[in-house]
Amino acid sequence: MCGPLYTVFCFCFPTSSAKRHRHGFFFFCRDDEEQEAEEEEISTWFGSVSFSSNRVLIHDSFAKTTETIELSAPNDPIQQVVSTHLHVAILMNTGRIALRRIDDFERTPTILEPSPDETTLIVSTSKAIHRVQRDQKTSKIQKILEDSEGISEDVKHEVVGFPWPVRVVDAKGGNDFLMFLDSTGNLFSMGTGTRGELGVGLIRHVAEPVHIEQLAGIPIEKVVCGGWHTVALTTGGDVYAATEMYPVLFEEFPENIGEEEPVVQDIEVTEHTTTVYINNQKFIIGNDFVDITEFELK
Repeated sequence: MCGPLYTVFCFCFPTSSAKRHRHGFFFFCRDDEEQEAEEEEISTWFGSVSFSSNRVLIHDSFAKTTETIELSAPNDPIQQVVSTHLHVAILMNTGRIALRRIDDFERTPTILEPSPDETTLIVSTSKAIHRVQRDQKTSKIQKILEDSEGISEDVKHEVVGFPWPVRVVDAKGGNDFLMFLDSTGNLFSMGTGTRGELGVGLIRHVAEPVHIEQLAGIPIEKVVCGGWHTVALTTGGDVYAATEMYPVLFEEFPENIGEEEPVVQDIEVTEHTTTVYINNQKFIIGNDFVDITEFELK
């Protein structure tokens, strides 16, 4: 029954002296205080962002700068912030979206007004930002920014729909793909799928959302996306990971969990890692640290 989280990876289970492996995975636990500290900021492609009801802090780890964007709308608090490599999008409670290039320090954010009688979610890949517009029964997706095109108040990209009427409750993005969770626990995906990240097998690109049929009838509670991988948590505490073919039930847990069938409480990802929470312990799978290949000039 055991199946690896990613078919191209290997697993290393923790011991009392677990260490990071040069090539592969490592597990370790952290306590709740460390977890709370990490949740104060959202990791981005360029560093991190943190936000309150009317202010966004942009931390650029490459330029080593921190900038504040103030939005003076006390009756329209910030609900969500997403980013690409070059741009940040800020969603307000009314559905208004503020767009700004992260290094354009003098420019006032461009505001996109919401459609009437619809609510909005925003989601991003490393190079594009999309909005999900929803009424009571249906949802539709529109790209509102491409890094290569820059910001425009006139959004010209095509609106795409779902295979049948669904209400999207959450959306997540990886390097070049998107995942959508609807109100009944179904998962849909679109974008690049050359690594199996879409959950529908190896496929070059999908321009519109497709239903992940292999998970039909399994209510999904949460979905998260790394750089090139997708992980889903079911309402029953099981974890499925997208592989080179189709979603696989994750059953290889660390031996020191102490339970034959542990229930996963939560999941998180970074670009190259997956974190599962079991019995209030945090287990990390993967490695965001890539060694530089040594070479010698002759």
